[in-house]
Amino acid sequence: MLNRKRIIATLLSILVMISIISLCHYALTTSHDYPIEILDEGWDVAINGENYHNVKMSEVYSVMNGKLKHGDIISMSRDLPDLGAIPFPAISFRSRYTTLECFVDNRTVYQYGLKQFAQDKFIGKSIHFITLPNDYAGRRLTLFMHAEENDAFTVLEGPSLGSTPELRMNYINSHIFIISAGMALFIFGIVFLMLSLLFVTAIPDIAVQLYTSLMCINLGVWLLSYYNVLSLFVFAPVETQLEYFTLYLIVPFCYIILYYIQKPKRKKLFILALIVSSLVPFFQFMLHFCFNIHLRATLPMYHIDCIVGFIVVVSYTVRNVVKKDIPVPDMIQMAGLFIFTLAEFIHLVVYALGPQKAQITSFSAKVIIAGGCLFFVICQIAYYLLFITQTFAQRQEYASLSRLAYADGLTNLPNRAKSDKALLDLNDIKTDYCIISIDLNGLKPINDKYGHLSGDKYIKDFANVLTNTFAELGLCARIGGDEFLVIIEDASDIEVDALVGRMNSALNVMNVLYPEYQRSVATGYAYKHECPDKDSHEVYLLADQRMYENKRRMHEELGITARV
Repeated sequence: MLNRKRIIATLLSILVMISIISLCHYALTTSHDYPIEILDEGWDVAINGENYHNVKMSEVYSVMNGKLKHGDIISMSRDLPDLGAIPFPAISFRSRYTTLECFVDNRTVYQYGLKQFAQDKFIGKSIHFITLPNDYAGRRLTLFMHAEENDAFTVLEGPSLGSTPELRMNYINSHIFIISAGMALFIFGIVFLMLSLLFVTAIPDIAVQLYTSLMCINLGVWLLSYYNVLSLFVFAPVETQLEYFTLYLIVPFCYIILYYIQKPKRKKLFILALIVSSLVPFFQFMLHFCFNIHLRATLPMYHIDCIVGFIVVVSYTVRNVVKKDIPVPDMIQMAGLFIFTLAEFIHLVVYALGPQKAQITSFSAKVIIAGGCLFFVICQIAYYLLFITQTFAQRQEYASLSRLAYADGLTNLPNRAKSDKALLDLNDIKTDYCIISIDLNGLKPINDKYGHLSGDKYIKDFANVLTNTFAELGLCARIGGDEFLVIIEDASDIEVDALVGRMNSALNVMNVLYPEYQRSVATGYAYKHECPDKDSHEVYLLADQRMYENKRRMHEELGITARV
């Protein structure tokens, strides 16, 4: 049964992800009516005055003499091809930690980041859409940059030439997988964060769901900002700061989720590691905002923190696989966390190797990063589904146990334990409650003469009559073999005698329809105001006393010496 639940949960998780990605793909993918050309080849490059001819922009690292330094000047020029008559001609270009000036035949058509560079402020990555003159064909295009960061870039993507609206849509289309993954993470995180907050007081052990929801939101924002999708909507430095802010929070989130999954025995040591991991991004943010030491300059601190965190996750994963010491839902979460951290570690290795050694395409990098994030969120959805089904099953089991503990097995009415609790609760209310004590007449003779099945039927028939009469007004309980109890919490405006009469009339109708034996009950009731300054137990004793007095009168009137 558990394996079936796991399979169903996993399939539903994958279906949800496919649905979100397919919806994003359908809504955002468009075709273009005009040609778009990537200008990657034929660039004349100058780096700090050293000239290089006929260079591929995507391989500019091959002519660079070492890493760029702050203030280095990079110039790239080439002639624009003729794509014919296109409306609103433009180029799209993604800059990386540099200023950008664009010239067409030595005439400035675009500037970016010059003021920030002059003030030594942070310049991030951005996608630029630069409008060209209508007679662009054959003109000389020059991109002029100042490196604002050390090692500002090693790889650049050649600009795309086309119509401005179609260049924007082309950029979206080329990042559709990233956009879909980012939106899936963000939507999942928001929805399940709201659900977790809604049930935070009702469901135990929900803290891990809260943190995984926050991490999914964080990952969604990081993916979208890392690939400059948000550049279409926000100013570039803000987007890049958001990228680093969300990136540096990933490791602390992993530690927190790991803590709730593993419940480590050495809590103090683990919490110390969590605190240190959380202090790293805090220190980085402080350096950036207070001392103008840019976020990218402290990236090695994150790399060290990331490697240590990856080792911790791997060690716990290996232990879980070998010892099988955590439940299946938690193991699903661990699988998602492990694959995600593995993807991030691979990405870190690729980043460290650099373009000269790491032969990995841009598409492969997207698949590794976004795939790791999506696998993480799929595991979280599977965990949520298993968690919900298990919680529901536990609640059903609890309800079943509660019914066994507080319900009478024959009539399904509340039993003595339930009625005792209800009597205690009456001591806390201010209304004038009423307690009715009821006793069946003649149960023992019916059991002796007709058998216990008939006696049981007598009890169940009366339980139905009692429920039909009083259930909407208060608690009806069977507290013994032939003893019943009714509690009406607010009886100030209720005619109890009329209700008792209606109950007796129903029994008389049953006696006419089924005359094999006679059904009757003795009743007695008492109100709270009749026992001032006394508890509900005293009120019940008064009602019980009146019931026995009524029972004696009935026997005397009928000339009965035994209980009939």
